[in-house]
Amino acid sequence: MLTSRGLRRPACQLLSLPIRIVRPRHRAFHASAPRHGALDTLLFLPHEMLNLLHMGLPWWSAIPASAFIMRGLLVTTIGSRTRDITSRYLALQPLRQAIADQVFHETMQKGGFKNQKAAQHTVVQTVKVETKELDKRWDCRLSAQVGWTFVQLPIFLTMAEVIRRMCGTRSGLIGLFMNATGLGSSSENDVLVGGATASAPAVLSNPWFDVSLANEGMLWFPDLLVPDPTGILPFIVSGLMFSNIYFTNNSPEKLQKMTRLSKTIRRTLLLVSLAIGPLTQNVPAALMFYWASSTTSVMIWNKWLDKRYPTPEGFTKCKRPLLMPPKTRRASVK
Repeated sequence: MLTSRGLRRPACQLLSLPIRIVRPRHRAFHASAPRHGALDTLLFLPHEMLNLLHMGLPWWSAIPASAFIMRGLLVTTIGSRTRDITSRYLALQPLRQAIADQVFHETMQKGGFKNQKAAQHTVVQTVKVETKELDKRWDCRLSAQVGWTFVQLPIFLTMAEVIRRMCGTRSGLIGLFMNATGLGSSSENDVLVGGATASAPAVLSNPWFDVSLANEGMLWFPDLLVPDPTGILPFIVSGLMFSNIYFTNNSPEKLQKMTRLSKTIRRTLLLVSLAIGPLTQNVPAALMFYWASSTTSVMIWNKWLDKRYPTPEGFTKCKRPLLMPPKTRRASVK
């Protein structure tokens, strides 16, 4: 019995298990920030573009290059088609006036209306139907023009959000505006001043934060992480935006054709552009530098659009050959 027990093999549970190598769930071999939500996924491509440009350029040239590239991609795709649609829409304006006059005369000749208001209502509705069919036939509906206006703002806000995170600020543009007016809380107004704040550990743990922005500025703002010490950069942005709005559709003929709503929107935008300078004194220089670069890119690409797709004014020469009607037999006999 004792001999058999001594020769028995040891139990399996007493054997040492082989060592298992615990592999990480994520392969973190890239310097880009991890994505934890839909917003981070949306900001991934702009962030990668900035990092790619920064591999060969300092930040003082990479930021304007990114603004010019983003605006160029937007203009050469959606903007070109929208400007082409706008040109066709304005070129058909004399034809719309002719249709309106024809409908008015035909409606008045028919008669049978109770009063002048009923006749005018019939004319307006008929003209709307005719011009809608005309715009559909020439593919120059206003929906594409309105869509182009609302597409530009989200792209600018996306790039601004990327740069805001790279600077380590907690709040976005709206929060910074509120802090400038005294409506925001002091905890949301933390930016790196002199390289450190009370929230510096939280800033340094931010995966989007880029320390190289502190050394790759230009001229009087060498540190892009802090606001412009002279306060000039926000007023440069304000002046660029005011010039862009003021010199767009500034001819007396275009101003006379503007509706009351268009004039109100124009004046409101001019006032907002003037208020940007005082309200953005606490915004990091990197964000204001991108804003100035983006506005300059808008002005440059708008000049290209004006040259590539000129807007017709008034009556212009018909580009299509006019086909003359065939001669009748009576005319040939004569």
